[in-house]
Amino acid sequence: MILQKTKFRTGAPEDRIAILALQRRAFGREAEAELVDQLIEGPVETISMVAELDGMIVGHVLLSRLSGPDMALALAPLCVDPQWRDFLIGTELTNRAIDRARQDGWHAVFVLGDPVYYGRFGFKSELATHVDAPFSGPAFQALELVPDAVAKYRGAVRYPQEFEAV
Repeated sequence: MILQKTKFRTGAPEDRIAILALQRRAFGREAEAELVDQLIEGPVETISMVAELDGMIVGHVLLSRLSGPDMALALAPLCVDPQWRDFLIGTELTNRAIDRARQDGWHAVFVLGDPVYYGRFGFKSELATHVDAPFSGPAFQALELVPDAVAKYRGAVRYPQEFEAV
């Protein structure tokens, strides 16, 4: 029922304060809010999507352009207000962000996160094992939106410099 009442849409400039407040509530610290603010306001190409319930922003996801593989994005951060975490809002927000990336012509998405959670969206750590990144292991995963966008890639992936502070 809650999910049916939730509106999922592209984040707008007037959502900025609510998104940053949500980041602080969800993560309990300032780092993710600062990251989101810098990425959205900066030169890096991003996809920002929000979940809105009764006029309140209760979820946010950000995808940011990566250097390396052609047309690749980083999914980070994803957050849902702690009061609304058990209502599949994060799942729906992630699905819609991936669909939007696919529609916009992106080829791949990378994420650093729980393999069980992100595996349900099709992310696979095996796809990312041959990619040189600042982190490695099963939590670093990739999702191909275009066949062989990652599987045939050999080289490094570089996150925007704004990620260095997190």
